[in-house]
Amino acid sequence: MAKDIQNTIMIKGKHIAITGKLVFYKRRDAFAAILERGGIPQDAVTKETDILVVGYYRHRALTEEKSRKRLTADRYIEQGQDIQIIREDEFLAILWPSPIYT
Repeated sequence: MAKDIQNTIMIKGKHIAITGKLVFYKRRDAFAAILERGGIPQDAVTKETDILVVGYYRHRALTEEKSRKRLTADRYIEQGQDIQIIREDEFLAILWPSPIYT
């Protein structure tokens, strides 16, 4: 239970954008999960963005080019913004915390 609360707090009040396709969620369902946990989903990366989730499937992934959202986040980070860039599996770990075994 404590782990659920901790992970909810991580998202609560955070502006979260997604780039690329997610394996486990359709974008609207990911945004719904963010909203349910008190986060603020964003369609674009802005100066308010706290977290950028990078999906695994992107049409440019084969050429290793960064998405526009990733490039924008990188630019804001260079300007001193505090934006966390996380992979989909890290995002899922926040949404689906592992049970603590005793």
